Amino acid sequence: MRTIGLLLILLLTGSVAWCFDAGSSCVTCHSDRAKLKELGAEAMYLDPAQVDREVGMKGKPSCVDCHLGDPKAADKAAAHKGMLAPFLVAAGKNHKGQALSREAAGALLPLVPKSKGMNSMIPKGDPKKLQEAGVKKIVGIQWHDRDPETMAYAPRVAEQTCGRCHAKAVKEYNSSAKGLTKNQRAFRDWSEKQPGPQNCGMWPGQNEEGIRSHTSVPYTKAMNGAMERSCNMCHASCNDCHFKPVANKGTHSFGKPDTPSCYGGGRASICHAGPMDRRRGAGYVRGEYAFPANLPQGAHVKAGLECLDCHKPANHQFGHLAADDARNACKNCHGQIVKAVQSSSHGKVDCASCHVTVSGAYQYTFWGQGHYYGVETPYGKHKEYYGTRDLPTIIKNAAGRYIPVKPYPMAVLNQTTELGPTGLLFRAIPQRTVAGNPRIGEPVTFEVARSATDVNDAYIVVGTRNDLPGGNKAILWIQMDKLSHAMGKPRNCGSCHDSKAQVGKSEWSYFEDRDVTKPFKGSYTIIADKNGIRFSNVAWEQPSLAPNRKLQDIAPFAVLPTTAWDVKGINFELPYNKVRTDKTRKELDRFLIKLDKLKSDPKTAEIRSIAYHNLAMAKKMLKQK
Repeated sequence: MRTIGLLLILLLTGSVAWCFDAGSSCVTCHSDRAKLKELGAEAMYLDPAQVDREVGMKGKPSCVDCHLGDPKAADKAAAHKGMLAPFLVAAGKNHKGQALSREAAGALLPLVPKSKGMNSMIPKGDPKKLQEAGVKKIVGIQWHDRDPETMAYAPRVAEQTCGRCHAKAVKEYNSSAKGLTKNQRAFRDWSEKQPGPQNCGMWPGQNEEGIRSHTSVPYTKAMNGAMERSCNMCHASCNDCHFKPVANKGTHSFGKPDTPSCYGGGRASICHAGPMDRRRGAGYVRGEYAFPANLPQGAHVKAGLECLDCHKPANHQFGHLAADDARNACKNCHGQIVKAVQSSSHGKVDCASCHVTVSGAYQYTFWGQGHYYGVETPYGKHKEYYGTRDLPTIIKNAAGRYIPVKPYPMAVLNQTTELGPTGLLFRAIPQRTVAGNPRIGEPVTFEVARSATDVNDAYIVVGTRNDLPGGNKAILWIQMDKLSHAMGKPRNCGSCHDSKAQVGKSEWSYFEDRDVTKPFKGSYTIIADKNGIRFSNVAWEQPSLAPNRKLQDIAPFAVLPTTAWDVKGINFELPYNKVRTDKTRKELDRFLIKLDKLKSDPKTAEIRSIAYHNLAMAKKMLKQK
């Protein structure tokens, strides 16, 4: 009897601790494995106590707090009415990057990783059901705080769900630059001098008429919708950061953002994986996210650092990740080195200028006739020029710091407005009002502004060409993305101080099956010196075009003069006194030889490290040793 009483107490206290609603039809149905098996839906079985443990909030949110629906209804249709659930992104005859239920795809399975890697959370689905639905491929999975029509994060859904327990956090996020995708949505017109044309293109949401008015060929609602869905998928919702099934610790596990969630959480190369590893090419994680995949990982990811160890959000406001608070995080681990650099002749040189070497990803990008999920559009993004750049180009930013960038040629075709040469500019967003989407809970409008030092990405508009075989007017520019994360062993001193001219070599290979029938390769050399910037030794294999593609659509460099992206009149020469620099380099070599003769210990190793950054400081440390 005593044992039974003790068991009852444990059961009661357990119920209080985890307090799921045992009377809810959600619980009575989904906790009945036998019944679900009988209905052919055993994969939807859930242990409610286990769900509470995974959520980690002691039972505070009920099923309907997160998923909505009617917990009092016994009928499936009535109980599920208005219910939110993850959905798939499908491409094929009937779906152009559009939402598809997991049930319709034959993918109603537990949300657990199917493998390791960046696509581990994307189910394959049942081939027969996919064929019936007119789907060629499942290209993604989205969580239920997104709008299935546009794929955008839905603030109203977050208020109704996450906001029940986290009202303050949701309110902060819904007005933040990230929650409203403010900065990206400020890009409205290719021909604006600021913020200028950019690799990710113009934002299509609430901007269809604006894009159409600047496009010299037909631009339809379907084209705009396909591009909008593609753009929205890269920008984060609450669950993108906090829901962690990819960790394989349960289908309802949540927590603070970590590196896997910043890199898409096993749902392809999205979120920060896109701009870091696919565009800039000096990403944090690299590995399979890198293009090509054999690029060396940086020292920080190898050491196990998480993104938030350096990038500290405040009230869900990140500011911009290039801001001083992120850069100053270096002091947390490298205090002596930072101090040494700041008091040296390299005090205005960004750490990444020396410690980022080879970069990958895009070596060209062109916006011309192409497709999004099978929708033909004049704004297909031909970006698959994946390859390597052996060294960054160093330029002085708007604040006077020397930073590493990856310059590469870009163009957008089919414009109605010309844009003339701009010289070297750093991207800034002049104060402007941007339209929101009230249907999903966004404000009618919101304000956006960003300074040139917030992002540190640069560009040079070369001008507008009208001599292509088609696709005129074509705006040409040089994209110059800041490189930051793939930090490792530094470039040697001679790479900057043997010549004031900067030289880099780019090699690439292109393949996208709707553009070409087989891969083709090419290369170029980039020279930045006192006379400007130019692309020489430009070479490529003749591409074998797919049907309905023209050479200028995907490779305008092949129909323009090889000098089309060359720019004169900007001084990219690295400023230094050769006599003084050569003397200091010899002095450093002698000092390092002297250290080699000393007993190896941590202090000597520290002095050696300091010597590369500030020789005078290292000499002083050696005297004090």
